[in-house]
This record gives sequence, structure tokens and C-alpha cells, in this order.
Amino acid sequence: MDVPAADARRTKRSRASTRARLLDTSAAVLAEKGIDGASVEELCAAAGFSRGAFYSNFASKTELALAMYEDHVRQLTARLDEQLENWLAADEPAATVVGRVVEGMADFTSDTTWHSVRLELLLAARRAPRVRSVVLEQRAALTAAVTEALERVAGHHELVLTVEASDLAHLLLAAYDGRLNEQVADPGPAPAGPDLVPAVWPAFTRPRVRD
Repeated sequence: MDVPAADARRTKRSRASTRARLLDTSAAVLAEKGIDGASVEELCAAAGFSRGAFYSNFASKTELALAMYEDHVRQLTARLDEQLENWLAADEPAATVVGRVVEGMADFTSDTTWHSVRLELLLAARRAPRVRSVVLEQRAALTAAVTEALERVAGHHELVLTVEASDLAHLLLAAYDGRLNEQVADPGPAPAGPDLVPAVWPAFTRPRVRD
């Protein structure tokens, strides 16, 4: 047995586990204290690790927050890809499926904890090109996933979109963001869910005319 190689694999697995734990537990701390206000010690305490564990995985608190954002976007887009085919196969109304799509893509912000973290990154993006680049890239990935899903839903139901699918994706995501912004400032009943889609979807689609 190659002992050094086995040790290296164990170290790699341990580091990956530590990183995943930090990504999982830091949202609540960053939402409460902010990226600047939260200390590395507080982030480590939430995960049950030392400062050394933090700095072996992330160069800064901002890098941690960006990694959290990237990880959630990957999870959301992968989940959408898996679920959309099942939703279409169930042959439910198009607006119902679109509601699930948008709600799913907004899921990382439907908890105001996560939305608070994202707002922190949006503010940081105004000052830091590195943050701005990642935020724009991840937002584009979310929008692209919703755009593709809208096109698939329309095609499945033999509908034609009367606006660009990407424009409609931006509109629907913006509607969710607006309600979530209100939730951050004034917690109360949950934001409007996919029930907003039935009011919007028919305005931007029409039946496909067969030749």
C-alpha cells in the first residue's frame, strides 16, 4: 500500500469536508453580522473549527461568501435540470410548471437569511471588481437556467413566447427579488410564491399556430 498516497487522499477528503461544513454554517452568521461585521472566529465557532481550518480553505470572508454563492447556484441549476423533465411529464398547466421553475431558482433567497447574504455581495460588488465578476457570472447562470426552462415549457405546451425568453426570466426573477427585499426589512408572511406566474405568463405567450 502506498502510505503517503493514502494519507494525501485522507487529507484531501478532510479538507473537502471542512470546506463544505464552513459553506453550510456560515450563512446565518454573515446574515446577522454582515461580511465586514462577522469575525473569522465567529464563522469558525459556528462550524466547530479553528482559525487554521478557515484559512486553509478561504483567503478571506468575502471569498467564503462568494464560494457559498457559487455552491448554491450550482445546486439550484442542477436540481432544476433534474426536476423539470418530471414536471413536464406530469402534464400540469404551463403556468404551474413555470411557477415551480422560478420558485426553485429563487429558493436560495426565499429564506431571508440567504437573501441577506446575497445583498451583502451585491453591495460589495459596487466596490470590488472580483466580487462584481462572480456575482454577475452567477446571476447570469441562474437567468440562463430559467430562460432555458421557459423555452422548454413553452415548447412542451405548444406555446410561443411573445418576448425574448431571457427578458421574461429577468422579469420573473426580479419580481421575486422585490418581494424578498421587503421581507428582509419587514419580516412577515412569506413572499408571494408561484401564484404571481398565472397573472404574468398568459400576457407573454400565445398558442402556436400549426401550418
